[in-house]
Amino acid sequence: MLKLGKQLFGARGSAIFPLDLLAYAALKRNLATAEAMSIIIATWNMTTARTLLRVHIDTALRFSAAWLVDNPHDFATKVIAGERIDKLRDKEGQFLRDAYLVQVRSAEYPWLPDVYQRLSGYVHFSGSHFYDTVQDVDAQHISFDIRATDYKYPESSWIEVLDCFSETSAMLGWYVRGYIETKALPPRDLAKRKDA
Repeated sequence: MLKLGKQLFGARGSAIFPLDLLAYAALKRNLATAEAMSIIIATWNMTTARTLLRVHIDTALRFSAAWLVDNPHDFATKVIAGERIDKLRDKEGQFLRDAYLVQVRSAEYPWLPDVYQRLSGYVHFSGSHFYDTVQDVDAQHISFDIRATDYKYPESSWIEVLDCFSETSAMLGWYVRGYIETKALPPRDLAKRKDA
C-alpha cells in the first residue's frame, strides 16, 4: 500500500485530482486497519477482529464505487465534502448502498456476500455478540466467557479472518493500481478508453 501511495503521488509537480485524495484516504485507512488487525490477532480478540474486517471491507467497497459512477472525480469531491456514499448514485441511477456494492462486486469476489452478511452484525451491537459470549451449552447449563480474549475459536477461524483481510487489501490495491495506470495514460488514449 505504501508503494501504491508513492506511485499515486507521481513525479514532483504532478497534478493532483480529487480521486487521488480519496485514494490517499483509502490507503491510509487500509494501513491503519492492517496495523490494528495485527495487534488484535496477537491478543486473540476475535470479536474485534471480525468488526475490523467489516470496516476493512467497507474501505475497499466504497472506494471501488468510483468505478460505477459517470465522473469519478466529481464522486470523490462529493465524498470529501461530506456527502454520504450511500446517498450517491451510479451510472444506472442505483444508490451506492453497501448491499448494492456487495452485489456488484460479488462476481469478482464470490466470498464477499457471505462474509459481508456474517460480519454486519459485528459493526452494530447485535445477537452476534451474544453468541460470542457463549462458552458451553448442555441440557441443564450454559456457561459464558466474558473476556477480551477468544481462545475458543479453531485455527481455521483465525485463518479465515486473515485470508479475507488479505483479499480485501488486494481488492483495494487492484482499484488503486488501475487508477494509477489510467492516470498515466496520455489524454488521447484515455479518451479512447472512455469511448470504448
